[in-house]
Parts: sequence; C-alpha cells; structure tokens
Amino acid sequence: MYDDPNRAVVLGWSGTLVQYHRGRARLVPGADTALSGARLASIPVIVLTEQPLREVASQARGLRVADRLSIVIPSSRDRVTELAKLRVEYPRLALVGSTEEEIVAARSAGVLAFGFSGGGRAGRLLRAAGAEAVLSKLDRSLALRITEQRLFTASGDPG
Repeated sequence: MYDDPNRAVVLGWSGTLVQYHRGRARLVPGADTALSGARLASIPVIVLTEQPLREVASQARGLRVADRLSIVIPSSRDRVTELAKLRVEYPRLALVGSTEEEIVAARSAGVLAFGFSGGGRAGRLLRAAGAEAVLSKLDRSLALRITEQRLFTASGDPG
C-alpha cells in the first residue's frame, strides 16, 4: 500500500535504537514497534553507526531485529558523505538521530533530520542543532510520518 522506492529512514544505532545498560544492548522503548511499522509500510530502515558491523550484527541478532534492518553502514566517520549518497538513492530520506552530530550531518547532506530525545539527550540541544522536530518516543508510524514530512518539506509545502 505504501510501497515507494524513493522513501527510506536512517536511524542511529546507539542512543536511537539501542541503549546500553551494564554493557548489554537493549532496545529503546518503542524501537521494536517502530521497526515493525517501517516493515509494514515497506520503508527501508538504514542504520548509520560508528560501531563495527560485527558488533551491530551480533546485537541485532540478539535483540531479534536483524531481519528488519535493510542496510547497516558501519564504522561511518563521514556521515555527511554517507547520507548524501543515500539521498541520491532515496530522495525521500529522513534521519532520526540522538546526537547533535547526527542532526548536523543530516542537514549538511540535505536530509531532513529529526531528533530523538528518548535516549537521554536533551531535546533542546537536538533542536538547536537543526532538528525539524524532536521525538521523545518511537512508535509504529514513525517511519511513515517522517518520510511523509520529507515529501512535504522537499516539495516546499509547509505541511
């Protein structure tokens, strides 16, 4: 129903999808339903992380979410370049990040950026970094809502 090959969502791993407690990875509340919602809406989920692929893959399998991640771009130190490449493939690309650096990189690459404060980062800092909006929780319609917002913003319609 929503199948649109131009649409994708980029999520950070640590702080957006996963939090660490005593060295163990745990899904952020709502991450499981957000990933399921993206799958139902046929919206690819791309993870952009500085962590090694082996580590993310192991954690994703342990958390039973590996099958809901379309692409994992590991050890990414140049987020702007990675996001710019993705934007060519997915013109309706939106990022949800939990750090100011992720927000700034997305904006620099021309990608609509949303902050996620549910991982512990203050929403005001994400907003100051250029986030379109700050989300305090992840939910089933997350990917659909933010990629629709990308369409409206990219087309110049305020919304």
